[in-house]
Amino acid sequence: MPKKSTLNPAKAAAAALNAAAAPPTIKNAVWSNNNAACVNTWFCLSAQTLGQFDASFDDAETLQMNELAYWNDLAGPDNREVEAAALADIMTKLFTNMLGARYETGQNYASAVVAMTLILTDAKKTVCEFAAVVDELHCFTTER
Repeated sequence: MPKKSTLNPAKAAAAALNAAAAPPTIKNAVWSNNNAACVNTWFCLSAQTLGQFDASFDDAETLQMNELAYWNDLAGPDNREVEAAALADIMTKLFTNMLGARYETGQNYASAVVAMTLILTDAKKTVCEFAAVVDELHCFTTER
């Protein structure tokens, strides 16, 4: 029988957000095609994969969460959170199952979904800031 994880997803997600966030912007939020989290975030959100935007890599940096396809201004916050959690779920699965990423120490699937959902539901956060949180949660193969 597998050993039950003792990791608290909410605490781990908060740790990832705190590690990535520093007022007034997100620390390490440097948009670069040399950063695997940036490239993979752009790839997964792009029109060719999850269809959230149709922007070049350079233009995607400043797109805000409320400019992504899943965002619905008429939906209430509860509905938006469900949509954001579904997007976070598929993205972390793409990162780990398709792109070979591992979770950073102290992170797991649940904490990744919680942390990414918190960013995805903040209308003014940018794709660059989202990628910084993705980077705190996932260790991509180029980082090993």
